[in-house]
Amino acid sequence: MSESAAAREAADLIASCEVWDATLPWLEEYWDFHTLRRFHSAGFDFVSATIQDLPPTFGGVSDGIRRFLALAKAHESWLTFASTTREVVLAHRDGKLAVGFNVQNTAQLGGDLSRIQMLRELGVRHMLLAYQTRNDVAAGCADTADAGLTPFGRDVVREMNRVGIVVDCSHTGHRSSLEAMEISNRPTIFSHSNAYAVCPHIRNLRDDQIRLCAAMGGVIGIVGIGSFLGDAQASTGSVFRHLDYIVSLVGPDHVGLGTDFVRDMAGVWKDIDAQKQTEWPDPTGTQLYEGGCFQPEQLLELVTMMMTHGYPREAIQAILGGNFARVYGASEGA
Repeated sequence: MSESAAAREAADLIASCEVWDATLPWLEEYWDFHTLRRFHSAGFDFVSATIQDLPPTFGGVSDGIRRFLALAKAHESWLTFASTTREVVLAHRDGKLAVGFNVQNTAQLGGDLSRIQMLRELGVRHMLLAYQTRNDVAAGCADTADAGLTPFGRDVVREMNRVGIVVDCSHTGHRSSLEAMEISNRPTIFSHSNAYAVCPHIRNLRDDQIRLCAAMGGVIGIVGIGSFLGDAQASTGSVFRHLDYIVSLVGPDHVGLGTDFVRDMAGVWKDIDAQKQTEWPDPTGTQLYEGGCFQPEQLLELVTMMMTHGYPREAIQAILGGNFARVYGASEGA
């Protein structure tokens, strides 16, 4: 098959299914909606926007969601809000990009379990337990002590199960993530994480985390940030290497996309540079503190690469969105 024919077949496959990205940090620079237009044009059907990433306050999350929905009204010809899998299917049918919400911490709960139900009513569909460092729920991946969930954290996992918010263990500590997956009665996810065996970064997952996530019916979203890939250029090949490693370990039914796209990566690394001894340490001496990230337009090349490596059409469709849709659907049955 020629290169052009393979690209056409990949484009047809993308158009045939709902394509999900489980993580887009909704930064101030994105309020012009240009970034969402890029995802729409590249073939994505659903993007989960992280609202009020830092600092994690309940008021910031609720205000951010209301602000997004108000501004999105001007783009309703191509953009819609979705908090259910059915709404994503309808958006795909209508040729629109659906946007949902996630939160990258539980600190905004402030020790109040009732806020979990409130977040669900605002449209939040998955929530991180901890962001890099310990809070009153769980340890973070940057903590030197590999502590587990707190008693309150166990209650948080159970309440998230009850109301239908998917438990997200990206950025969370090793032991805390394993405990969360063990006690959750719904599939859990790592919305944007890669394989430690491919790139030994504190943000990446050990094989036991990957295996347990899959055993519980969950999904790992491949993150496109160059430092987590071990490739400052964030090439499509490096994304595929992490994807293919996890597929080889647990199968294609437990892999998705969570690219974590940031337009100004240089600005992000400038901020992180001051946090190397706290939230972003380098225990292995191998971590990158520079580089770009996977662009939405690389989706076509990634799908083409999966095809040329012999991935069946059904497996690619599952990776592109079917797997995350399955987990969301399971939580909707709560």
